[in-house]
Amino acid sequence: MSEESGSAAAAPTRPANRPSLPTIETFSAFQSRPFTYLWINTLSFALVQAMQRFAFVWLVIEAVEVGGLGRGSEWSGAVFFALGIPVLFVTIPAGVLADRINRRSLVLASQIVAVGVTVAAGVIIVAGAMTTVIALVLAAGVGATIAVGLPVRNAIVPTVVDRDTLLKAIVMMSMAMNISQIAGASLGGLAIAFWGIGGAFIAQGVVLFVGTLALIPLRVPDVRTAEQHRQPLHELQEGFRYVWDHQGIRTLIVLLAISGIFLIGPFGTLLPQIAKEELGRNALEASLLFTYMGVGTVISSLTIASVPQLRNKGGWVIGTLMSAGIVVPLLGVSPWYPVTAVVMFCGGVAAGIFMNLNQTLIQANTPPEIMGRVVSIHTLAFQGLGPFGGMLAGLMAAWMGAPMWMVISGAVLLTLTTAAFMTQPALRNMS
Repeated sequence: MSEESGSAAAAPTRPANRPSLPTIETFSAFQSRPFTYLWINTLSFALVQAMQRFAFVWLVIEAVEVGGLGRGSEWSGAVFFALGIPVLFVTIPAGVLADRINRRSLVLASQIVAVGVTVAAGVIIVAGAMTTVIALVLAAGVGATIAVGLPVRNAIVPTVVDRDTLLKAIVMMSMAMNISQIAGASLGGLAIAFWGIGGAFIAQGVVLFVGTLALIPLRVPDVRTAEQHRQPLHELQEGFRYVWDHQGIRTLIVLLAISGIFLIGPFGTLLPQIAKEELGRNALEASLLFTYMGVGTVISSLTIASVPQLRNKGGWVIGTLMSAGIVVPLLGVSPWYPVTAVVMFCGGVAAGIFMNLNQTLIQANTPPEIMGRVVSIHTLAFQGLGPFGGMLAGLMAAWMGAPMWMVISGAVLLTLTTAAFMTQPALRNMS
């Protein structure tokens, strides 16, 4: 046997879909300067988003009332509803605009408005003038900026990187969200501990302003065509028609809508309340639970980015959503903070796989000229029904207790996702 053949036998080829340790290639999306600017902006945006979601909910469940502010399960559900309801009305028009005008301009405008609303919230709280109505209006204002900024940022990604780098770029964008999940909620809790809720909101406005500066040098390719001078309603119908005609994307959208009611809503609304009332933890300790989840998400995201070629991405998406049907009840019934922290970490690992792959499937199977509309429909399904899930969770928690509704939500989610896994081969085999 020759030396060459012996060497080959000693070093078998790594399977193409076997994960490896992260390398420089894992971060190759940053070779695109526009993508780097977009990533920096997304990091600041997501950091403040994580801080705001925690701060607004904590504001209405504080043991000490702030001015005329109501509190309790109903109000935590109401503020979560206000944060998310703009997605239902703003996201689709934003998607249509993203395919008609410059996407950078849309992101920049949404970020400037977000700075103003966030600083205004802090000033009103510091002045002692905050009321329930004002809190809900400000939460809706913040939600509107998220409803515009999130899908437009996602629609920009495929235009500033090539197709071979798309998964890595999506993972890096998800990493920005994950890093923010790790730091955002805990920083929000820390800011509340040191400066109070008013000071925390003002600090969020400063972070948003710094992130806005990254948009100044950003240049985004124009993907519009001469045909895109039709009526907006016709263009909107075209986006919905594409989603409906693509069986895999259609099924994915339906599952995302289900998760909005039975995952995003209960999780976002009730977890801070459970940490406070069931586990007896303060704002900082409650916010750290989101940090544990973020660590798990970062680990699984880097693993996904290091897989050269992953087959059956749709099956992984359904599988991780099925696991959420187990995680949500465990968060509801866990009597100990360390157990809850471990469950949050495991949930974060599944979330990293789910978020990265479902976004990759949407963007890799959508033509660039209708990307804004399809991504906005995706965002609507994932987050647009979350407010209703949050409102429902708040009402049901007031009636039967937060832990019981978490158990019921998880059972429904597990049942429906298991049925999808068994009956939807188009999505299960989608790559």
